[in-house]
Amino acid sequence: MAVASLAALALAAVWPAGGGSLAGAAAKRLEVEFGYEIRALKSKGLTSPTYMAPQAGAKMVVSDGPGGLFTVTGAGAATELAGAAKLKNPAGVAVAPAGFGGFDGQIFVLASADNKSPCEVQRVDKSGEVNAFATLPAVGEGDAGKPSGCRDLAFGAAGGPFAGKLYAVSSDNATVYEIDSSGKARALGTYNKPVEFELSSIYFTSATDTKAPNSMLLGMRVKMTGTGKFGRIGVIGADGKLSDNPYYVGFIRPTAFGYAPPNWGPYGGVFLITDAGKPAADSAGERDGVVLRIEKGVAHSFAAGLVDPNCLKWVGNKLYVCDPSDKGAGQGSLVVLSSML
Repeated sequence: MAVASLAALALAAVWPAGGGSLAGAAAKRLEVEFGYEIRALKSKGLTSPTYMAPQAGAKMVVSDGPGGLFTVTGAGAATELAGAAKLKNPAGVAVAPAGFGGFDGQIFVLASADNKSPCEVQRVDKSGEVNAFATLPAVGEGDAGKPSGCRDLAFGAAGGPFAGKLYAVSSDNATVYEIDSSGKARALGTYNKPVEFELSSIYFTSATDTKAPNSMLLGMRVKMTGTGKFGRIGVIGADGKLSDNPYYVGFIRPTAFGYAPPNWGPYGGVFLITDAGKPAADSAGERDGVVLRIEKGVAHSFAAGLVDPNCLKWVGNKLYVCDPSDKGAGQGSLVVLSSML
């Protein structure tokens, strides 16, 4: 597929849509549609929240960009679980389900020594001890095959074809890795042909999904500069093959996505996507990050005024978004969205 055909896809995509009723046309602050509220939490000690995963008891575990891992309550109170000295450059986090090698409830983190070093999966036990769990193999020669650029980490959905395995995303070599409970890792798929993609987050669909049942969804963007809408949500089968039919296309940087719980106000059961727009480092912190909702295959603006939204997860009946640059370079917030209806 040539870049020209990618452009054609973007023109026929779900974005833009019109629709969506926000307080202002140009978002200079956090805004959300009527019937919902949005606010940035104050989490003392948490500097630049990057990824998060729900925990039992309406809590979440959050990776901090400068280093370290925190347990955070729904109100934003943060408690350090593992400091920056133990856990440098953490990215995706996941909490082990029952049956994953006896690690039930333990936390797994995708991290690296620095931004250019290979990603490794670390295991954090309930006392905060950090232990190496899995080394991701290179998928080619030299830097091009090195598993750097750590992104998301997630366990496969229970009952589906990805169940019982842990999945890690390495963007620099455009690869998703599959890891078993013994710590053995293999490349599930590398997505660099006919064009090379930057990768972001993963999500697993249910058996009843009407577009791509029992599949892995993968945030992807053609590796290039600029703000062309060449981002899409790809569909990956259990064999690691990328479908020719994306789940949705036509975004700048789709960084996270998922279906809302059924009782989440008027938009219960709706598919939401964070599009980060231009990287904060390239835009002087412009608030061009948005949350989109999909209605009948069309994207509508749901929330705006974010800088670099990077992760989207529901904890209980509230939606939390990690925005690592909300307060400026290297200074972020956990943003919470909730229904008022």
